[in-house]
Amino acid sequence: LVLCGATGLFAQDFDLPCGNLNYKPEVQTVLLYADGNQLNDPIIPLEDMVERLTLSFDIIDGDGEILNYTFIHCSHDWEPTDIQRIQYASGFDSDRLDDYAFSRNTLIDYANYQLRFPKEDMMPTVSGNYLLIVYGDDMNDLYFTRRFMVVDQKAQVSATVPRYPDDLALTNTHQQLDIRVAMNNYLTGNTQQYSYLTIRQNGRWDNAAEGLKPTYVYPDYLSFEHNPQTVFDATNQYRRFNTSNFYFQSENLAHIRQTDESFEIDIATCESRARKAYASYEDIHGEKFIYVENEDLDNATEADYCRVNFFYKSEAPLTHEDLYIMGALNDWCFNESNKMRYDYRLRGYTCSMVLKQGYYNFMFVTIDRTNHEVLTDMTAGNHWETNNVYKLYFYYYNALKGYDELVGYATVNSH
Repeated sequence: LVLCGATGLFAQDFDLPCGNLNYKPEVQTVLLYADGNQLNDPIIPLEDMVERLTLSFDIIDGDGEILNYTFIHCSHDWEPTDIQRIQYASGFDSDRLDDYAFSRNTLIDYANYQLRFPKEDMMPTVSGNYLLIVYGDDMNDLYFTRRFMVVDQKAQVSATVPRYPDDLALTNTHQQLDIRVAMNNYLTGNTQQYSYLTIRQNGRWDNAAEGLKPTYVYPDYLSFEHNPQTVFDATNQYRRFNTSNFYFQSENLAHIRQTDESFEIDIATCESRARKAYASYEDIHGEKFIYVENEDLDNATEADYCRVNFFYKSEAPLTHEDLYIMGALNDWCFNESNKMRYDYRLRGYTCSMVLKQGYYNFMFVTIDRTNHEVLTDMTAGNHWETNNVYKLYFYYYNALKGYDELVGYATVNSH
């Protein structure tokens, strides 16, 4: 990691992945959301952004150390933008993160940090992708990074999900998006070259379609259609569990027990849904919502952590794939903490995760060991009826200033 001083920070000086990543194991439950709602994506309007984002995170066994934060501008495909900071931000290069409180009446101790930003003395000045960076004494002491976006809504983005995709063989298992972007007077002669579209399914980044070019350019709008990259595996509804009350065995919880060190919860035995009929029920699209059922308690500092044990029944281990638990419970990442391991004695896969009290969605997925593709074919199945939310980001390259503007954003439900 290139050391960046207190002043003169360049986005291109950051040489680590620009993703939602934790760099210290004691960092837990990082939440970044807009307008006070945990389920809102961290995307805010350029014209009205002051303190619209909320950051909350815990340091397990933390002693209240003072941290720092900054942010850098990124391209449409999340590479650091090659421009000076003065071109995309005003005010200070970095600021202290010193609003913290210690947990109360919990078996697992932690320090909870809170931040509302952007501040008037440290603000983005242009639209686009941004990476929030939280660190200790200097940028070599990195704690975590999180993505957020600033949108300057100059384009109107809309989409439909037709019942029949172009490839009729995918009718019952996939969802196709036909997308239109109305640019009004913002279109130029280089529209095809300077336009980029990103599509995300729910909170996932692993299967995001990035850098899509218009299929057709019309005088007053662009269309993105008849493109295999706008067709997604439909997957299935997410599984769910609720740990907000340790003294009530809610849906999908098999056992709750307390030890001297923590609470421990066993999720009810799971198995493949690939060959089962689609069952419709509400989910929160793979997200998590941190809270305790007792309204007199503070969700930030009085929600406890517990060890959650997952078991996926399987008569034999997979031969060419690894099994993972996918969702916001692990920040939509795939690493050792959410990788399942086969137990020959139990005849199934097991995994334990330490999670803060709340409501969680999750899904079992496989990752091919050769091409690293994330699939639900063998674990959850794919059903056109699944209710997914698709997030559409339209970028336009500003050739004069040398960066990608985020000029359109929309969400569409598949049903």
